[in-house]
Amino acid sequence: MVAGPKLDFVGASETIITVSFTPLLSHDNYLLEWKEYPQKWDIDGQQKSINAKEVPRSGNNKLLTNIEGLNPGTTYTLRLKVVVAVNGEEPTTGRPSPELIIDTEAVSCTPKPSQCLIL
Repeated sequence: MVAGPKLDFVGASETIITVSFTPLLSHDNYLLEWKEYPQKWDIDGQQKSINAKEVPRSGNNKLLTNIEGLNPGTTYTLRLKVVVAVNGEEPTTGRPSPELIIDTEAVSCTPKPSQCLIL
């Protein structure tokens, strides 16, 4: 069974994590899964379908994707699976990629720099 490509961390904000991966030449459909650490995949895991033909690519031909609506200051575990369809049967998934563990940023109470314009 085909394993999902390795996920690379691109960035994180308070509620969004951005990752990239190099798609396999033999597959276009993937399932990005995430959960809060250390919750269980089968109970708390969430997922997002990715079609390699519909997702923007970076300069090095990697696919970029976001996970949105996350909790600030929280640790998440992410993994990627290849979606495999065999002769019109119900699609199945391959083995998961290595897990990537990422923290979202905490909400900041520090004032942001402001700019003044005197006329």
